[in-house]
Amino acid sequence: VNIMKDHPASRDDMKYGTGEFYAWMNTQKGTFPSRNWQQGYFQKAYDNLKEGELSKIDPYYWAPKYVTGYHPCPGCTKPCGHIFEVKEGKYAGTRLDGLEYEIMYSLGGNLEIDDPEAVAYLSLLSDLYGLDAISAGVTISWAMEAIEKGLLKGYLRFGDPDGVARALKEMAYREGELGKLLADGVRAAYTRLGKGKEFALEVKGLEPPAYDIRGIKGMALAEAVSVRGACHLTAGVYGTELVGKWWKFENVDRFSAKGKGFEVKMHEDFMSVYDSLGICKFSRHMFFIDGLVDILNAYTEFDFSVSELLVAGERIYNVERAFNVREGFTRKDDYLP
Repeated sequence: VNIMKDHPASRDDMKYGTGEFYAWMNTQKGTFPSRNWQQGYFQKAYDNLKEGELSKIDPYYWAPKYVTGYHPCPGCTKPCGHIFEVKEGKYAGTRLDGLEYEIMYSLGGNLEIDDPEAVAYLSLLSDLYGLDAISAGVTISWAMEAIEKGLLKGYLRFGDPDGVARALKEMAYREGELGKLLADGVRAAYTRLGKGKEFALEVKGLEPPAYDIRGIKGMALAEAVSVRGACHLTAGVYGTELVGKWWKFENVDRFSAKGKGFEVKMHEDFMSVYDSLGICKFSRHMFFIDGLVDILNAYTEFDFSVSELLVAGERIYNVERAFNVREGFTRKDDYLP
């Protein structure tokens, strides 16, 4: 408990939520996707800013202004969830748990929307309609680019939250030509349209999270071979790649493909154990594998070693992979957009 409570990442997350490293991802690493991944940097968020001003989508800007309380998971000592509340203006009455980092991307930067109030409203709509915000946002960004290229007709435009709000409703209710086209995700959309695959973002039918894999080679491999598709938590190597070290991995070069097979495999096994134990994955960079073994042994009175735990994770992942093979998946499905 004390390790989690006193860790620097916990203190930052408590203040600013899961998006506290947004500026680092965007301005320092260039791995925050924008405009349907046409860019790895959200330029619009910094247009017309005076020296010293913060981007409005940055939690260091919006948290002091809109956060009215914490909303942690039960019993958590690292309350990264916040109550985000808009009290006046066009989006007055918007109140939700947020804004999460992935929402800042999928309904923010990737759609070129830098207004935190608008992003919060769109996130709330996604919740109310029962839509996955990452998949919905990335599907909409594909439609925006398709319209720009003249491949599709419609009202969606980058930077227009009103159009996105309309699209979310139409997708949820399968209303209108655009809503029906986009309702089942980007793969179904480009398949129905018969064009637009070359800029469609999906792996195995799942739309990607907020980590531009062009600048994170290990993450590219992880998403390509993931049993779920473009998932950032199946292996979760983005932290290791961007920081350059984790557990026994040192001097990791995010631009190199060398050694990434072993790195991804180790993370897959470790994360499979996390999935089975139901432990929050935000703790993985605090406890590492050794710490997780200590916690598990103390709780169960077993005597797992690190290697035994990783072998258990490997068995779990192999069963998941075998399930996919049984259902018809082959190596051709391990692709990137």
